[in-house]
Amino acid sequence: MKKAKTPSVPAFTSAPEEAAASQFTILHREAHRHQRLQRDQRDMRWVGSTITVALAAAEMPAAAVEFPCVMTRVAGGGGKLLAITGLENGRNLYVDEATGRWTGNYLPAVLRTWPFRLLTEYDDEGARPVAVHQPALSLSEGEPLFDEQGREMPWLHAVLQELVALDAAASTTSDTVASLDAAGLLHERTLQVVLPGGRQMELTGFLSVDEAKLNALDAAQAGELHRKGALALAYLHLLSLRRFRPLMARAAQQEPAAPAAAAAPVEPELSTT
Repeated sequence: MKKAKTPSVPAFTSAPEEAAASQFTILHREAHRHQRLQRDQRDMRWVGSTITVALAAAEMPAAAVEFPCVMTRVAGGGGKLLAITGLENGRNLYVDEATGRWTGNYLPAVLRTWPFRLLTEYDDEGARPVAVHQPALSLSEGEPLFDEQGREMPWLHAVLQELVALDAAASTTSDTVASLDAAGLLHERTLQVVLPGGRQMELTGFLSVDEAKLNALDAAQAGELHRKGALALAYLHLLSLRRFRPLMARAAQQEPAAPAAAAAPVEPELSTT
């Protein structure tokens, strides 16, 4: 059986690799007054090769019923919460390759706010400017960014507010994941999948909650994690792991037609590395 190259779970960056820095400009009410964005016909092929998407902990009630959600450690401490959207490098199973349409029921906030990004640098007035991916804009198609007086349209104002909230949520989420790690509840896992036709996939490098250790917490430990929001995150994460089977089904549906004699699909199996 052919085995696909084993991908490790990468941290999703705020902009796709193919989007060069030169394609971003600072959002300005004068420079972009006549620019428009097609919000209802998003072409999501810019994340067509992304297999993980960063999540905020506050997104978990919605994300946990759509994606397998896992965690990773980051250099310097803290952690990240990630939605898994693919099983092999270069193939996002939630993006229709032909139309660019997002095929999931939930679109993570980091994708909803695209093509806008809050920069880490501060301007001369001590504020953090917002950049926009210029190729995503148009002079003739879509909704205007600003009105005739140069004021932000309500939808743009809402996006800019969400960017600020996401930035704050990143720190909170990192601390929440770190709390689970510090409590000794996280361990590395591996997902192994066999698709129709016998092709094998293996996804490595992610962290999962040890359910037995979680259930063994004493009242004081559980109470502390509850106060930090980590207990709810742990249980929602465990719930989300059930979405590995539907994710494998997506992968099987998008495989080339298998020969009649091909092996039947095998359910995904999580095993500790």
